[in-house]
Amino acid sequence: MNPRTEARLEKVKRMSRSGRRVCLLLMALLSLAAAVEVFATLAIPETQTCEVGGLRALCSELPPQVVTLTAVGLVGGVALVLTALYRLARLFQNYARGEIFTRASVREIRFLGYLAVASAVFQVVLFVAALVLVAGVGAEWPAELRFEFPIGALVMAMFILLLAWVMDIGAEMREENELTV
Repeated sequence: MNPRTEARLEKVKRMSRSGRRVCLLLMALLSLAAAVEVFATLAIPETQTCEVGGLRALCSELPPQVVTLTAVGLVGGVALVLTALYRLARLFQNYARGEIFTRASVREIRFLGYLAVASAVFQVVLFVAALVLVAGVGAEWPAELRFEFPIGALVMAMFILLLAWVMDIGAEMREENELTV
């Protein structure tokens, strides 16, 4: 490998180590924030009313189905973000080891694409569940709540999966090249 290429590879490795640390830090902060939110919600007594202004006071006035749907949305959203950050950290770890066009790196990128699709599907499922909930209770749909199809997440997923496909071809070509040399 020539010195210029080697220097560029070292820069990629260094930046990837930093990227992995950032992902792990974000995972820790998000986990901590979610834990604090759960603790704060559970710590407020059920008897308090709206003057507290906290989530529990609001939840005590809502039907249990709404609270459950909100909790599922929160837990599902946090789980998707944590999983994406974990997969990014693994991808950066592969890059830090110099494994750029490898099947392991392609697998992580492909998984990120699947997570983007899962996020879009999750948003649609939550909206449908909210519609069913409103219809079941016989209430009116709040005017300020509207649904927008998550086309952005699906387009992002398409590009990520396309990138993974192209990288898979690159990894295959690299393996063939290594075998013939």
